[in-house]
Amino acid sequence: MALVVAGLCGMMALPQQVAASQMRHADTITIGKGEKIKSDLFVTAGRCRIDGEVDGDLYAFCQSVDVNGHVTGDVIGFAQSVRVNGVVDGNVRIGCNNLTLSGTLGKNVLAFGDSIRIDSDAKTGGSATVFGGTIALDGTLGRDVLSFARFLSITGTVGGGVKARGDTLSISSTAKIEGATDFEGQKAPDVASEAKLGSPVKFTKVEPKPEYRSGHYYVWQVIWAAAFVLFGLVLFTVMPDFSRQAVDSAERVGASLGLGVLVGCGAPIAALIACITVVGLFLGLSTFFLWYASLYFAQIIVGALLGQWLMGRNSELWPLIGRMIVGLLIVRLCFLIPHIGIWLKIGVILWGVGAMSLAIYRRMQPLVAQGVPAVPSPIPPGATIGGMQPV
Repeated sequence: MALVVAGLCGMMALPQQVAASQMRHADTITIGKGEKIKSDLFVTAGRCRIDGEVDGDLYAFCQSVDVNGHVTGDVIGFAQSVRVNGVVDGNVRIGCNNLTLSGTLGKNVLAFGDSIRIDSDAKTGGSATVFGGTIALDGTLGRDVLSFARFLSITGTVGGGVKARGDTLSISSTAKIEGATDFEGQKAPDVASEAKLGSPVKFTKVEPKPEYRSGHYYVWQVIWAAAFVLFGLVLFTVMPDFSRQAVDSAERVGASLGLGVLVGCGAPIAALIACITVVGLFLGLSTFFLWYASLYFAQIIVGALLGQWLMGRNSELWPLIGRMIVGLLIVRLCFLIPHIGIWLKIGVILWGVGAMSLAIYRRMQPLVAQGVPAVPSPIPPGATIGGMQPV
């Protein structure tokens, strides 16, 4: 992001170019043969086809893009499917689902996609930096390859080195790599003995390690803990009475857990049944979203109860919020315990959902005034009590 912002600032500091840019928007855009656009071209369309010449950069935001003509600048865009069959003097920088290069590229390739293929007829003067699921390099690359992919296949010529990371690397007998080849993955690369390599493939086995051993895992835990604290502040401020009642209900651990299992499992099933009936679609969706939100609110309720157990009971709002924060942080720390944290999390969620359900049930019951003496009903005339006439 820092590089992007710095680049944008640098672009704004440059003097304005004389040639203006063209912008086209339609369902289908076609630049026919013999047509020449002497400026940058911005297109937004369902389908874009370039058979002519663009004397500048091509910016495409389309469902499908076919470049069969000549682009003197770069091809930059986002699309579902991109095919470059013509000539591009500059770079190709694409984010797409499928990318196929069959033409001639003067400079570099930067692509993000599920399937990226450089055909055997393709010629690229620069390097290739590719991120994707399946990547096939069958053509000619003038410089290095940097790949992060699940599956990388090389059958063409690479003028520089290859640095790849992923699940599988396959180098066929027709492949030619002039530089060094480094591969990091869980499986050893499949290298044909007839392949022409500048040096033997250097393989580094990546051992899968538990998520809790990586630093970013704890960074995200801190972010999630802060989000839960903010969520708790909002809920305890907006619904203070209900929050207090839910915390009080959580003290009945057995009843809360039992009701939590019933509501936690039954609510999504009931919401699904309501959605299937179509008539109850709105009710079913509302129930599902409330149930999903309760999974997060449940952890806040249990955290508030734990804070009261540790720091003493207090029914005032801000002291209760302070106890909620302390207890919630302890609960989140317990969730980090390997192999046990997931079961603790399930138990806490069921406990909290049951406590909220119990609080809702109590709020729906009619209130009976305390301390009011019962009013005796009048005795009908002539009635006897124990065979005696009342006075």
